[in-house]
Amino acid sequence: MPFIGRKRRASDADYTPASSVVKRIKQAQAIREPSPELDESDDRLPPSSAPSSPVFWDDNNEPIIDDTPIRPPSPFELDLPPLPPSPVLETPPASPSGGPLTSPFKSSPDKPYGGRPRVPAPHRNARGIRALKKTQEWLDMEAAKESAMRVQAEMSRLEEERIAAEKRDQAKKDEISDALQRLTLDGTPLHKVFELLFAGNTEDQRTTAMVTKVLRNHGPALLNKWSERAPEAVDDFLSTRVARLVQREGQAIQTFLTREPKTQVTHILSSFDMRGLGLKLQELAPTLWGVLAAASTTQNLTFEVPETRRDRSLVFTTVCAMMSILRSQKANNFQAVIALFLLGSGASKREIEVFAHAGISLSYKSVMNYLDTLSHEGALQFRAVWRECMCLLVWDNLNIAFRVEAQRLNNKNHFDNGTTATLIPIYNPFTNEPRTARGTLPFSMKPPRTSTMPTYSWSAADTLPSPADAELTEQCLLWQLKSIALEYIPELAHLKPLLGPCPEVDQIQLHKTEQFPLPAMHEDESSLEGTITVINKLFEQLQTSSEDLKDHGLVFANGDLLTDSLINTVEGSRRNSNDVLEGMQPLVRRLGIFHAKMAGCRLVVNEHWGKPNATIPGGLCWEHTQLLQQTYLSWLEISSAGHVRDAFRIHCGKASFAEWAATADLNDFDAVAGQVYNSLYTTAAYDAACDRGDAQRDAAFENSVLYNRDSLLYLLLVSSIKAGDIGRVVLVFRIWAVMMRSPKTMPKYADAFFETLNRIKTYDPVLQRFFLHNWLVNLTGLAFRFKEVDLLQEHQNFWAKIVYNAKGVNRSWSWLARITVCIFALRDAMKTVHATFKIPDYGTKHTVPDMQNEIRRVAEALEKDRVQELWSQRPWKDQVVRVRDLFEEGANYLNTRGAFSRYTEPTTVYTVIPPGSDVEQTNSNTADGEDDNENVQEDYEVTQEDLEMDDEEPYDMISSLLDTAEVMADDMI
Repeated sequence: MPFIGRKRRASDADYTPASSVVKRIKQAQAIREPSPELDESDDRLPPSSAPSSPVFWDDNNEPIIDDTPIRPPSPFELDLPPLPPSPVLETPPASPSGGPLTSPFKSSPDKPYGGRPRVPAPHRNARGIRALKKTQEWLDMEAAKESAMRVQAEMSRLEEERIAAEKRDQAKKDEISDALQRLTLDGTPLHKVFELLFAGNTEDQRTTAMVTKVLRNHGPALLNKWSERAPEAVDDFLSTRVARLVQREGQAIQTFLTREPKTQVTHILSSFDMRGLGLKLQELAPTLWGVLAAASTTQNLTFEVPETRRDRSLVFTTVCAMMSILRSQKANNFQAVIALFLLGSGASKREIEVFAHAGISLSYKSVMNYLDTLSHEGALQFRAVWRECMCLLVWDNLNIAFRVEAQRLNNKNHFDNGTTATLIPIYNPFTNEPRTARGTLPFSMKPPRTSTMPTYSWSAADTLPSPADAELTEQCLLWQLKSIALEYIPELAHLKPLLGPCPEVDQIQLHKTEQFPLPAMHEDESSLEGTITVINKLFEQLQTSSEDLKDHGLVFANGDLLTDSLINTVEGSRRNSNDVLEGMQPLVRRLGIFHAKMAGCRLVVNEHWGKPNATIPGGLCWEHTQLLQQTYLSWLEISSAGHVRDAFRIHCGKASFAEWAATADLNDFDAVAGQVYNSLYTTAAYDAACDRGDAQRDAAFENSVLYNRDSLLYLLLVSSIKAGDIGRVVLVFRIWAVMMRSPKTMPKYADAFFETLNRIKTYDPVLQRFFLHNWLVNLTGLAFRFKEVDLLQEHQNFWAKIVYNAKGVNRSWSWLARITVCIFALRDAMKTVHATFKIPDYGTKHTVPDMQNEIRRVAEALEKDRVQELWSQRPWKDQVVRVRDLFEEGANYLNTRGAFSRYTEPTTVYTVIPPGSDVEQTNSNTADGEDDNENVQEDYEVTQEDLEMDDEEPYDMISSLLDTAEVMADDMI
């Protein structure tokens, strides 16, 4: 049965009376007026405390809420929100008409529905109260009350439990006291009772296990109570106990740091790892490690940043190693590595002795003994490598000036010439393995020598780049131009990630090259006799024979131009010898790329240096003396970057180069780069400028175009060497072979390029690939870290002559023979310790300095004087000295009668000489005298500045390493 619907009331919040009802209510109010005879002044009653008639709350009539706390807050109600105020309903004091609403003299309100008028019974507005109880304030107040009650109950319970526990503990104490009194009534000492308790009972295994379990689980708490009652007894026990533990751990550390009697020093250096050593020591000596940790920890350590503190593990490892050497002098693995590190880092004898007395290093005498052992191990190692795989050799002369303060007849200032060499395993380009099996390159792959000078069948096409090579070279040069622009123009830096790699020609795969230095020899290799002696001694040090050489196969012999020329002469003079060593049958000559690169650099600088002290714009001398006020800088690198920046400004097509560069995309950049290359970096651009006629020609512009072309070619060679693309290197060498044939340049290097490139063509394809792909080495195995073989030897010479060379009376070739074998082992020890202690290998100074200021100054000067713009009315153009087009000048050499005559088969022409004629028989391939004069070429001495071009070498540390040599050989000579 459905519920009967409730009538709507005026008290309902959503009640809206019908229109007819509203009309009747208004009529009733209009008719009913108060009687004038009644005096209502005395019938007003005081407000009653009884519940009043219902009051309807709205926005104009809100309830008054009393916020007086119900009770004082409990002390246990911590961190609780305050109780919301309790609502209190009050009776309004009077009605709107002036009297109380409960006045009996008032007429009852009329019901609009009809019926008997009545006074409604008062009520508390239950609906409003129910709504109030649903508010969040009311719920929070109730939750706070309940929480306070729970806290109060929990505190009461805890207090009751505490009192009960104290009563139980007191009862247990009384019981224990009674039990101890009973156990000692017969005179048994109390400590005997505890000893019997802890000794255990074999018959009562349960009690024994229970006691053991209690001691294991609650031992620290019991010891703490014991320490509170008798601290001196606990301290005595712990000191004795800890001493025994530390002593056993010290023995374990000593055993671990003591190596086997026949352990090699090279193995100690290669296996040294402080991180692994620290973990092992922490495992062997946990008590000692914990004591060190507790002694070195303070309260502030927990709040400090870990990066600002020393690595505690490294410090603890050092302390353990220092203590181990006090137990036994043989437990010195750590000290041996640190001693060799100090020796290789340039520490003097006094410094090493100080560290030795502190227990960190070995004594200086012991270090020298280790150095002898290391040198002996190095000799055994390179001999083992020679017997295992195919190897190549590189050697170079070592010149040392001996200065004597107190000169005598038998001891004067003199200049000694010697030779240093390095053995390098041959990389296999077919299998990409760092070593090649012996016999892979037999003697039969080398063409036999049939004449004093090597001769080849060649034509002009063999000397000039082919059309395919020329097109590939153009692509590589354009890429090099883009690379320079993105590298040195900051406004174009956003396009740098979009530049693809340079076109590959013949890329060497990534691999890691090994090197094994050979002992230095007091033999001058700058003569034929010296070269023969050096080669024989090298094979003697390798302990090889003729039969062993046949099993080994061909050996690449690398060196500078002089070494290549001397070996060539020895091969020609002994070509008919049947002996393997005497006829130099295993040697395959190879020109050093580093020396060839320096020759190409000098070719560009000498031709484009300009008039010394010239004030007119143009030329390297003007740029670096007038603009930069420097006598030595990275000439080609800075100058070329300045020229590239100015060239992009000219051809960007905008008034503001910065605005164009900021908004340029890759397509815009490629388009402008193509215009720059075709207008300022090609031979065609130079020829177009020369074809304008004498009146319209601009010598400064023409010189700038030739300089841009020649310097870009050199920079392409530099980047190709670092990238390991030997094909691009050969392309540059082919062009230089022509350019260096210009008069008064470098004809000897031109002949060397010509002879080497034509000789490679006569080789077996397998030998060709081995020849080319072992022309560069990579000591790291990383990309863009290739370097020249002869540069590797120059680095060894520098370290041997400058860093590790003894001074005074101890300077001798005996010392150099020992130290040269250990140079790279000492450097590896330096790197190992640096990596272990997180020290940069070369510090923060071994970086390329910023060149932006210099580049901007060069570019601004070029813009101001319009050097790279064709300006036929240039004011000073009559003062400009024109430079030569080296490629055109060198190409003209091929049209001469004696072009490369020494490498051509002689063709003798026989004719009938009439009687009385002065005509003599001549050789059609005889060179003229002018070419003979050109062949006079002075040798170039490699300087430290040349070696600093290799960013892998720490030459900024040289000043801190030179002091080592003063006393290094005191106990060895």
